[in-house]
Amino acid sequence: GSRQPGRGSPSRRGSEPTRDGGEIVPAADRTSSADSRPTALLEREPFLDALERYAADAASGTGRLVVITGEAGIGKTSLVESFREAHPDMHWLWGACDGGFTPRALGPLHDIASSEGGRLRDLFASGADRNDLFAAFLEILADGRRPTGVVIEDLHWADEATLDWLVYIARRVGRAHALVITTYRDAEPGSDGELARVIGKVLGHGSTRRMALPPLGLDAVRSLSGERDATEVLSLTGGNPFLVTELLANTSDVVPPSVADVVRSRVLDHSTPARRMLAAAAILGRPASASLVAAVAGVAPAVLDKCTASGTLVAAADGSYTFRHELTRRAVEHGVPLVEARELHRIALLALERDGADPAELAHHAVACDDADAVLRHARRAGRAAAEAGSHREAIVQFRRALKYADRLDPLDHAEFLEALAESLSARDQWAEAAEPWHEAVTLRRTFDDPEALSHCLRRYEMCLGRLCRSEERRAVEEEVYELMREADDSVERAWAFYVRSWADYVSAEDRRAASDECTRISKDLGDDALVGRALIGKASLDFASGVVPFDDLEAAIELGLRSKDHSLTACSYANLYACTIDTLRLDEFGDRYDEALAHALDHEEQTWSVYLRGSKVAELLRRGQNTQAIELALQTMNETISPLNRMVLGIGLARAGFRLGRTAAREWLEATWQLGEDKDETYWLVQVATAAVEGAWLTGDSTLVTPEVHEVYRRGLTDNPWLHGELSAWLARLGHRVDPDRTVPAPYSLELAGRYAEAAAAWREIG
Repeated sequence: GSRQPGRGSPSRRGSEPTRDGGEIVPAADRTSSADSRPTALLEREPFLDALERYAADAASGTGRLVVITGEAGIGKTSLVESFREAHPDMHWLWGACDGGFTPRALGPLHDIASSEGGRLRDLFASGADRNDLFAAFLEILADGRRPTGVVIEDLHWADEATLDWLVYIARRVGRAHALVITTYRDAEPGSDGELARVIGKVLGHGSTRRMALPPLGLDAVRSLSGERDATEVLSLTGGNPFLVTELLANTSDVVPPSVADVVRSRVLDHSTPARRMLAAAAILGRPASASLVAAVAGVAPAVLDKCTASGTLVAAADGSYTFRHELTRRAVEHGVPLVEARELHRIALLALERDGADPAELAHHAVACDDADAVLRHARRAGRAAAEAGSHREAIVQFRRALKYADRLDPLDHAEFLEALAESLSARDQWAEAAEPWHEAVTLRRTFDDPEALSHCLRRYEMCLGRLCRSEERRAVEEEVYELMREADDSVERAWAFYVRSWADYVSAEDRRAASDECTRISKDLGDDALVGRALIGKASLDFASGVVPFDDLEAAIELGLRSKDHSLTACSYANLYACTIDTLRLDEFGDRYDEALAHALDHEEQTWSVYLRGSKVAELLRRGQNTQAIELALQTMNETISPLNRMVLGIGLARAGFRLGRTAAREWLEATWQLGEDKDETYWLVQVATAAVEGAWLTGDSTLVTPEVHEVYRRGLTDNPWLHGELSAWLARLGHRVDPDRTVPAPYSLELAGRYAEAAAAWREIG
């Protein structure tokens, strides 16, 4: 898979490809007349043929998403570029993820919007919601006048929002006249495994295809090596086209041990001003104009000609300069002495600030030159921009950079900054890490005379404590929120305080109902659809606790969430409705909307609710007797960063399915879930954990699983909700334990309690 070294590459920014990718061709450059490919690639014909088939599918209206993987320098870009050159009839859109610094949110989509213009660019300029951006991009793909080719390069550097965009595309591209091609290094899946998980989701769609580019074989290397020993070249490079290029370009008789040594030896062949220019280009980390590179280097722009003549830098059509390959840039960057590098970053920061560069880029240089004030300015801006786009992973990186210097901020700015960091951590279900900034923000808020702002911060902290199953602390914070807002004037925050009160399991049902009614009144008086939806969820919870199935209220809450574009409300309503249908054994009434609910949560970065929904899916699979699938989904989801509450939700179904299948780990799963349930200390969850223990005792014959705590939970669970205690009662009775005979429970639990097991089994079959 090789091209002639040193050929120029169009600009990375916009609708063209970025760089050559280290591809070379044999001296006798071959051209295929059969398919009009302008330049032949060594050992890549099968992959080009496959892309031809996928393009034909796209032209017929069956879109394809192609994932091209391979190590750095294997020739992914050159393969895609060669295919693009052979298809000028297609409408090409090109974007790439940033690798020189923590990426800006939706970088590739920014590139596409800049080149495409129109509504997509206007939406970016107006700061539109990212889902509006995604929809506008889909409109471009839906234009059937000619097939659209989309290239998204370097996914291994993708920000969180870009990965969400990729999943969005994967679910919809099959209905478009579009061929979407993505490239990434499979040896660099990302520090948190996020890319690997996303690629797994994407590959699960029928419209997705995968290509893994292999290294060159001996014959290909021999055709390139000339008088060099091809076997030695192959041994040293592993057949990597870029490494082959660099090695063969080295004129020294000494064989360098690594590509970094090859690059350094080539850099040393340059004059001192040219080496300074290369160092500046490497420090900038992305394509840059001649004037910018020269300004950072402090040398005349004409020196760039020497860098391009050597093939180290390439000039793009838009006048920008960049390295022929990222491996070269990194090798040069790593070779720049520390003091010189810091000075170059400082100069780059000043120059880019004057140009109004992206805050993520400015933050990178500010950190590298240890400019505390600049880090505070730019990292906070970059974090906020990333969070607004849903790239909370990148937002956290930026906020943590600023955290080092946060004590320089005035108290109000400091509190707002800590809240922003905590919100991004919370959005990723990283509640354990969010607890400290929430607590610090509360401490700062107490120093101001602003009860509403304090209430808001406390309320978010209360949610964090609840997700961490720290119930005693959570209840104290709930009480403070209530006392702050109880006598205040009507406001959004006062409505929220009564909403929180309506969920407080430690107060009487009458007080909770009164709080729910007050939340409803305030919300309606304010004309706030989102708050009315919240009030409906609170009312639904109270109704369910009293034995009333609240489907209508939850459906209405979903509609209000969608109408108000309150994505958290919508996801919460979906999750509660889905869980309610499972609790009441009405599995088919909402099961077909699970995918819709999960897609909404994932599309709107509601990670906490997406995990909760999957926990409820585990429960549904368990109800349907699909125990193996329940375990697989639970364990797969537990590999993500999730809160203790969601770990408990998943653990209940995991333990029960484990006991049913005789898994030795079932007892360990149960013990971990028991501890979380006790920490959470809410009847609804403790009853479900106790049910898992009693079922496990019956299946294993181990009576020690029915502990005194199980009986205490049973007594605690004797509420007006027959669904809550019905299943636990049935399992206890089957084991010979006494249960309250005066409590009415629904079928099939009532049939089991009556000893009519054949009828109960038939009822279960009808349900599942």
